[in-house]
Amino acid sequence: MKSPLRRLASELLPLPAMKWLGLAISTWALGGCILPQDEEYLSSLPVPLNHPLRIVEQQVSPPERILRGYGNDLCELEFSVIVEDPDLGDTLVAYWFVDYDASQPRIDAEVSIEPKGNKPVRDERASFHVRVSDLNRLNVPGDHVVEVVVTDSSLVGREPQPKNIIHTDDGTDYRDPGYTATYAWFVRTESGGCP
Repeated sequence: MKSPLRRLASELLPLPAMKWLGLAISTWALGGCILPQDEEYLSSLPVPLNHPLRIVEQQVSPPERILRGYGNDLCELEFSVIVEDPDLGDTLVAYWFVDYDASQPRIDAEVSIEPKGNKPVRDERASFHVRVSDLNRLNVPGDHVVEVVVTDSSLVGREPQPKNIIHTDDGTDYRDPGYTATYAWFVRTESGGCP
């Protein structure tokens, strides 16, 4: 004696349709692939690549890019930047330049920013402090450019060098680039007001 459901199914579906239904259900139940698959495993973990850094422009000091009256109304200036780097373990270096000249490169100050904590935005500021009483190029009356170049690798001139050379499995070498970020202020120095 057939169950009521089986009797209903046998009346509604002809025998070939039942076979196709059975084949579809068994294929779905087995869930495997008919063709054999090649297995590929990673031979090594991918090397993490270096990421670009940036200067947080909303937090630079002084916030104005053009400064007038240094030497007359302003007797000292403090320049500083905050840097964001997604590579939390990188030591960053800020190089400060006053009136950079490629034919006579000279670094006016150098500040290291060590990694601390697990935030991309570094708490430590890269700062450059000048006074009229100090001997520096900003004391000469006229227009000057104060610039900071922050890097996560070594520099040649002002160009970042690759951090790593990665040897790939296919025999080629990949140069993981170093990055820089720059910011500049324009300063007009006037003589007369500061002791």
